[in-house]
Amino acid sequence: MRTLAREATRGFVTSANDEIAFGVAFQIVSKGASLLGFEGSLESGELEMTIECSARPCISPETTVRITLTQNAQTHPKIKVSAIEYVSPWA
Repeated sequence: MRTLAREATRGFVTSANDEIAFGVAFQIVSKGASLLGFEGSLESGELEMTIECSARPCISPETTVRITLTQNAQTHPKIKVSAIEYVSPWA
């Protein structure tokens, strides 16, 4: 899960704009969750993704972006992981 959060954050900060960034993060987490055996977990609410940015728009020079993934499966203990990346100063 931690690697999935990190990859989603990397994909987010390297996107051209906010609209693309949010879509990229969703796709990375959705496909990664499927590979980990949690297919459809974002849609069902079993897996939650929150994205926090230190500035708006998020894709602005030197913005800090944190993506947090929370697994709320009733059959497993709650798992919460996050990753932080920075948008390039030349964005």
